[in-house]
Amino acid sequence: MNTIVSRASPYLLLTPAAVIIFAITLYPIVNLFWIAFHATNYFQIGSFNAGANFFSLFNASGMRSFVATAIFVIASDVLALSLAIFLALLLEAPLRSRGLLRTVVMVPWLVSQVVTALLWQAMLDANFGPLAHLAQVMFGVSFAPLGNEFGAMASMVIANVWRSYPFALVLMLAALQSIPSEMYEAARIDGATRWQEFRYISLPMAGQTAMVVLILLTFEYFTLVTIPFIMTSGGPNEATYLLSLRVWREAFTNYHFGYSAAAGVVVFCLNLVLALVYIRKFAVKGGADVQR
Repeated sequence: MNTIVSRASPYLLLTPAAVIIFAITLYPIVNLFWIAFHATNYFQIGSFNAGANFFSLFNASGMRSFVATAIFVIASDVLALSLAIFLALLLEAPLRSRGLLRTVVMVPWLVSQVVTALLWQAMLDANFGPLAHLAQVMFGVSFAPLGNEFGAMASMVIANVWRSYPFALVLMLAALQSIPSEMYEAARIDGATRWQEFRYISLPMAGQTAMVVLILLTFEYFTLVTIPFIMTSGGPNEATYLLSLRVWREAFTNYHFGYSAAAGVVVFCLNLVLALVYIRKFAVKGGADVQR
């Protein structure tokens, strides 16, 4: 009896955590797929309708959301990761005020998404924003980036990158600090330039961390709602109507839960594909390299 209890005790101890994980993770995912393939009328789930909700998602408006999401995610990924790598290299240099600089560049990480969106919306306001005032006084031109499609998307990307780059910076800085200094010393003895040190030492050694950062940022950007909702509300002309915003609005504003669930399934599958690509390309490859 004691043997049975001792063998079962680890599983019994894990049961509460497993129940919580199922309740807050697995059940919502299963329920999401269930709703996506059924007709809905407000809060009522009706009959099975195959892929009707998905067909509605791929109309002209839905395709604009796919394009807007792709532009937003790719642009944010490239800018956030590039800025993080640049600042990580800068903070690794022997600067006199390096501690103060590290504190300053991490400040955006302390700001919530709501405050970030309101801050950048106020700064870019065409009537009362300081940037619009400076443009009018210094150059005599009007500055209203949130009023046109390109400007609205660019503004949203900049605000998102400003908020999220410190997360990537912390990981990239840790990766660079883990590189042995002897490698750089040997490269300098051989006459390597700063660019060659970065190209042949820093980038390869921190490359896997960079890819992890890229995947994590992509997951976050795919599900971002607060910044596009507050800054642009999907406009103008649905140029910033991201899939994540469509999921929220169709569910909690229009009460089209079937359509919203279908969009959520698409976002979930896109994230799942990215996760599988990472596992296949990097985790498995890293394990094979260790075995060799």
